[in-house]
Amino acid sequence: MSVDRGAQVVVDVTAMGQAGDGVAKGPDGRTLFVRGALPGERVRATVTELHTHFVRGRLDQVLQASDERVSPPCPVFGRCGGCAFQHWSYDAELRHKQDRLVQALRRIGGFEAPPVEPVVPAPDPYGYRAKASFAYAGTVDHPVLGFYAAGSHRVVPLAHCAIQDDPINEVLAAALPAAAGLALAPYQEKTGHGLLRHLVVRASRWQRTTAAMIVATAPDPRLTVWAERLMARVPALAGVAVNVNPDRTNRIEGPVTRTLAGDPVLQEQILGVPFRVAPDAFFQVNPVQVERLYALALTGMGPDGVGTAWDLYAGVGTLARLMAHRARWVDAVEMNARAVAEGRQNTAGYPVRFHVGGVEDVLAELLDGGSVPDVVVMDPPRTGVRPAVVAALLKARPRRIVYVSCRPETLARDLGLLSQRYTLRSVEAVDMFPRSDHVESVAVLTANQG
Repeated sequence: MSVDRGAQVVVDVTAMGQAGDGVAKGPDGRTLFVRGALPGERVRATVTELHTHFVRGRLDQVLQASDERVSPPCPVFGRCGGCAFQHWSYDAELRHKQDRLVQALRRIGGFEAPPVEPVVPAPDPYGYRAKASFAYAGTVDHPVLGFYAAGSHRVVPLAHCAIQDDPINEVLAAALPAAAGLALAPYQEKTGHGLLRHLVVRASRWQRTTAAMIVATAPDPRLTVWAERLMARVPALAGVAVNVNPDRTNRIEGPVTRTLAGDPVLQEQILGVPFRVAPDAFFQVNPVQVERLYALALTGMGPDGVGTAWDLYAGVGTLARLMAHRARWVDAVEMNARAVAEGRQNTAGYPVRFHVGGVEDVLAELLDGGSVPDVVVMDPPRTGVRPAVVAALLKARPRRIVYVSCRPETLARDLGLLSQRYTLRSVEAVDMFPRSDHVESVAVLTANQG
């Protein structure tokens, strides 16, 4: 039976895919993805996309609801692309994330019985985020702030975000009123005209303060007026910065950041260690769960003393500084020069040396120089590590590798390659991003004998 675009079908949802898409078998045998449908439900959907091996549909009606369906607390859930699972019980979400890890390790990594532990749940699946990037849209007379709709750059206006820490929502609520009468034009992607691109807000749970950064296409004296007004409206706002991004690009931030008012540099603690967080620096957005994630990584380094450790994809040196408490020396590798500058400040006074460059290139230099690590900790991007990095690790052969991952599928691929000479001892996920489909985990490998 062929299915055309626009056809209405009734299907039984059997599994959960990524990004909150329920998975069913369509009438023509192809896999049908229905955003918002849950496993165990019978739904009516309209076919919206046709592909060779799968079909996508829009959820029209839930005919038979899952016992695990819940009411989402956010009024824009389903329109905003920020969350995937607000309509699903948190226990079901955690089981899904654990199963996704297991299935990826079996299917892609080739591990018959992967040693996956239950996911470490968040104390609260809401109000956990310590950073938000809100996009501007609308007109000079009627500006809006919000998040992009799923799969688009259409802004869904927000007055409050359920997964943000309350101090961030306070800044969001005050941002538009503080700009009243200043004629600040929102940026228009189609034309490249306008001033205001994004509002980035950070919160420090340690200090109980916030910092804001406006991303604009050009410097403008009116932004200083806006910043002063915003600080007057939000007493906990420590400072405001402006980041200038004049390019017609999807990248949020540009290369230049300067202070508009107050001091926008926050301080945060991880495992009792203080860190400086500049307004444009990378820093983990879930301060509670990142402690659990990094504690697993540090434990994975092993019980014995460590001589030399490598921190690959080191970012601003958060893990490198923590690792320095367990190792005599840490070589940290990061290709982003701005992150390295922050990392050198964060690790000043600690036995950490930063190397700027692609990981595969720096590892070749370290190996040529005779550096042999006892332990390697790596936290690569979602794409995982390149084959040259795997080859370098197999050559260096540290006694332990700790792999911090944000995507089960690339983790499984890389662990499968490393299993030539390593044994996978454990994989444990920490739910860093509740209500989303992101899965953060820590895998520990030990070198085989011989």
